[in-house]
Order: sequence, then structure tokens, then C-alpha cells
Amino acid sequence: MDAVEPVFDAYAGIAELYDLEHEAYADDLDFYLNFVEAVGDPVLELGCGTGRLVLGIAEAGFRVTGTDRSEAMLARARVRIERLGLGERVAVRRGEMREADRAPGGPFGVVIIGLNGLLHVADRDAQRAVLAATRRALDPRGILLIDLLNPTPETLRGMDHSVVHEGVWSMADGTRVDKFASRRVSPATQTIATELWYDLTTPGEPVRRIATSMAMRYLHRAELELMLELAGFAEWQVYGSYDLEPFDDQSERLIVAAEVTAS
Repeated sequence: MDAVEPVFDAYAGIAELYDLEHEAYADDLDFYLNFVEAVGDPVLELGCGTGRLVLGIAEAGFRVTGTDRSEAMLARARVRIERLGLGERVAVRRGEMREADRAPGGPFGVVIIGLNGLLHVADRDAQRAVLAATRRALDPRGILLIDLLNPTPETLRGMDHSVVHEGVWSMADGTRVDKFASRRVSPATQTIATELWYDLTTPGEPVRRIATSMAMRYLHRAELELMLELAGFAEWQVYGSYDLEPFDDQSERLIVAAEVTAS
């Protein structure tokens, strides 16, 4: 048997810190629930992380599967599933996005790649493979929902070669957590090399620093639409916000709802 190549987990050391930033974020939940209510379950979320969305969807009464490549993130999701008693409606497992068609519980009515998840697939051909796998994972009524940043020139310039203090939070024991980010943008490859570090300050103790790094690849609308066409999707809508506002030059988000079968 061939040896399994270890996968670098950029979130292995920061899963708890990630939750400090994202646990209470719910701006996108109603957007997804509206589609799930219209199309029906089961639902698959790729890159489910610590379970923010899968839990919200399950609490609304739907069956949902979440996959992620980070065991550290999934461990936190499993604790929440058990604590909330949602084990009959939601399951999480380790898996790559390009393995969407192998996820248990399918075929699916809705597949979700939320909050910049597709950007973490930092290669063009791999991104195409992910979209093809989601197409195979969906049943004939199915719909794929993708939420990405809109890579406007202003947004990319603001990221490039900058060091940004992105927030401050408090842990349960009173430790202060400061998050910093440094990003380098390469327009030629549409990649964003990202370094993150968290300074943890506990009274009476030395400051601790936890750092990680990750590669990301952004997509423009036309490229994403071509990828969807090549993956076999019949039609799609493009939005600029979770309120389904039209996508335009000033939109902060690039949100797509792609259908398996034409309406």
C-alpha cells in the first residue's frame, strides 16, 4: 500500500482562535437557509471548519454533512454537535473539497462552499476539479452556493504588502488575543500568500505568539463562470451580497448560485 502523503493543516494550532473571530458570525446563515428551504436537503458543506454553518442548518431542521481537511477544526465541530444533541441530523468528517462526490449522505440538494472556502484551493486546475466534484455530488434538483471575496483592484491593493491588526478578542480565562495578518498578492498567478499571527497576552505572563500561513487563489467572475460551465452546471445567478443584490464593481462579495438543471 502506498504511503499517504501528510497534509499541512494551517489551522491545527489556531482552531480555538479561529472560533473567537467567527463563532458569532451569522450574516450569511439566512442566505443559505433560504436556498435549503426552497430546494430541500440533504446539504453538504465543503470546508465546514468548526461547524458554524452546519450547526445552524441542522438547528433549522435539515440534514447536513460537513467535510474539512483540518482535524483540529472538526474536533471542535464534533464537540458542539454532541453538546447540542444534533447527531441525528448532522455529521462531519475529514475530506478534501475535490472529494465532494464521495461524501456520505448524498446525493445532495444543496452544496455550500462558504466564506472564501474555494480560495483555499490554491491551484486553478484543483479549483476546477472541486467544481466538477460538486456537480457529481448534487442530485438533479441540486444547487451549488459559493461565497467569495470580490477581488477588485482596490481590495487587492489594500491587501498587498500590508500588515494589518485584524481584531482583538478575549478568551474565557481573560487572555487578550490580538490577530495580525500580512498578505502578498501576485496578480500573475491570482494568489494571495497569507501569514497570520496571534499574540496572546495573559496578565503576569510573557506574551505568546501563535503563527500560521496559507496560500489562497482568488477568482474573477468571468473565470468562475467558465469553470462552472466546464463543470457541467446548466445555469447560475451571480450576486453581490447575502441579500441577493446585483453584482457590480463595488460589491464586496462574489456569490454564485449554480443549478444542475436549467429552470
